[in-house]
Amino acid sequence: MKKHTVTNWGEHSPEAYLSNGLIGFRYGKNPFDNVSGFLAGFNYANEYGEVEAPAAIPTPRLEFYYRNEKMEPETLSQSYDFSCGELCTDAVLRHWIKGIYEEVKLRYTVFCSRTSPTLLVSKLETSGTMMENLKVVVSFAPAKRWEHSLGEVRYFDAEKGQDGKCLFWSADRMSCAGAALKLFGDISEKRLNETMSPWVTLNVRENATLEFVTSYIPAIMHVQPHNQAQRMVKMSEWYGIDLIRKQNKEAWAKLWESRITIDGASEEWQDVIDASYFYLMSSMSAFTPMSMAPFGLSYPELYYGHVFWDTESFMFLTPLFTAPDIAKNMLDYRFKRIDAAKNHAKINGCVGIQFPWESGISGCEMIATRSVHAGEHHVNLDIALAFDAYAKMHPDEYFLKEMAWPVIYGVCEWLQTRVEKTERGYELRHTTGPDEAQPNVNNDAYTNRLASKLLRIGSEYSERLGYGKRDLWLDIADNLRVRVREDGVILQHDEQIENVETLPSVAMTYFPYACFDKEHPENDKKNIEYCISCDMEYHCHIPMLSGFLGIFPAWVGDRKTSRYFYDIANLTFFTKPFFACTEFSLDEEDRESFKCPDIPTHFLTNRGSLLAGLIMGLTKLSPWNGTLDSKPEDWLGEDIVLPEGWNKITIGKVYIQGKAYRIEAEHGAKRAKLIEL
Repeated sequence: MKKHTVTNWGEHSPEAYLSNGLIGFRYGKNPFDNVSGFLAGFNYANEYGEVEAPAAIPTPRLEFYYRNEKMEPETLSQSYDFSCGELCTDAVLRHWIKGIYEEVKLRYTVFCSRTSPTLLVSKLETSGTMMENLKVVVSFAPAKRWEHSLGEVRYFDAEKGQDGKCLFWSADRMSCAGAALKLFGDISEKRLNETMSPWVTLNVRENATLEFVTSYIPAIMHVQPHNQAQRMVKMSEWYGIDLIRKQNKEAWAKLWESRITIDGASEEWQDVIDASYFYLMSSMSAFTPMSMAPFGLSYPELYYGHVFWDTESFMFLTPLFTAPDIAKNMLDYRFKRIDAAKNHAKINGCVGIQFPWESGISGCEMIATRSVHAGEHHVNLDIALAFDAYAKMHPDEYFLKEMAWPVIYGVCEWLQTRVEKTERGYELRHTTGPDEAQPNVNNDAYTNRLASKLLRIGSEYSERLGYGKRDLWLDIADNLRVRVREDGVILQHDEQIENVETLPSVAMTYFPYACFDKEHPENDKKNIEYCISCDMEYHCHIPMLSGFLGIFPAWVGDRKTSRYFYDIANLTFFTKPFFACTEFSLDEEDRESFKCPDIPTHFLTNRGSLLAGLIMGLTKLSPWNGTLDSKPEDWLGEDIVLPEGWNKITIGKVYIQGKAYRIEAEHGAKRAKLIEL
């Protein structure tokens, strides 16, 4: 796995993003001072949207003093190791005295532990023979850019097992969290001041090492988060930094067993695939109380850190195959907020469950009041189908009965009261589909086709669990209106003007959701070709679906267009030096010279859509191809076509129905291979 190194920064180089799904940090060129951090479940009321958004947390800062003079480190290089999530910075301190430089070299390594998820681990190594008794001050403060979101910070005296702890609130006291710090290493003197800023003296006549761990815990996980953070740093002392580091590397090595490789792809393409997987998995955890936002824990101002349909429809699909414990935790986030979803349905005059378009800590609707997207009710179906997919991928009778069925039943109940019966059958009026440029439409095809699929699945679950077939659900499924031309082409909604550029959301009913027409399969090809003709190329440059749009030309046999779509929809979304991923595609000048002063990076929805398309789309492997009783072999579609120049896709390890497999999809093969490991 690559280690990406930079020695020459662009004027506006994106910061390195480190996370484990519970804690997230951005480190700039000067990682000793330029650090921003966020914690899952620690939010405040954003002054723009007046809805909850991630609040900044205090982050470790290092200051260096020699002979009472503050020293500014000069960064020489940074390396980001994607094999284990460690960021390493080499820097130097220089002091001019009596015509010569006194010099100390610094190596600063940081990572977010995957196995001790509350811990940010930092290690400072010094080497040099000149600066004896170098003083290092470790302090805590939020990044200036977001310091307005942090409110009161209450510091506590050092006690046994830690070198300082604090309890802090968001600016409006919406949330509370705690932090604690523990220092280890070659320390000749250590003191703590009144603001939890320990300073240590390092004798660097010989090499010296300072290690410290910081534990962060949100109050939604513990009633006394600062005290629990203290316990966690005490535990880290028992384990030792070396063991924590080893366990973190082992956890990443297990994730990388699922690495996706493409025979025939360029080195740039492999870098893009690896970076997509690395950043996506960095923002996921089986140990976080929240689910994933489009920017993970990297950029709180956009989308306010809320959980959208992006999570289940794009980002969930990769861990569904490669890290089931993470996928289950994402569903657990939804399930634990089911009462809020029931209340949301009641507020809207329906029974059952209605998950909100934008969800936060409570699970209530958090969409900005000025937004026009409150009618994107398809999120309900996206979530319910995710529960169904997990039940099929990882059979567990308890999960099926106690988690999947209550969600699927509740959403089907909601559909039963949400639809209107007319002379045209059943209709879903006043909704917004995935195409947000067209709000308040009637009978959005994406929404209605997924609704029909879910209602049939719901009846299957009902029979399986002994409750009998659901005739009304099946009647709605068979008669829910979708606007279809005489030639079988599905139009996006009742009001669509034909051949006008639209988001290819109808295509998304085929992938990932496998809404195929088994009686008239020729219509499927016709519909995919129609979606491509409605300027699908334009949508390769914008968020969400772009990562996998290249599968649709492949499905109709056009390898050249498929490769073109894959290239423009993925290679143009990355910036140097650490393959930071953007929301919208960039021109070459932006990617190379960083002329944009603040490109929002680490937008993960696109990365999820790319990986889902590689794992499920080009391989034609989907749990929605089958039923609860289907075997994985039954989920495989026929006739593998890969983009031009690509010969074979291999996914190193996936987990399906209690077994581990390697997936191989070779161009021209009848089906992909599932090779049991």
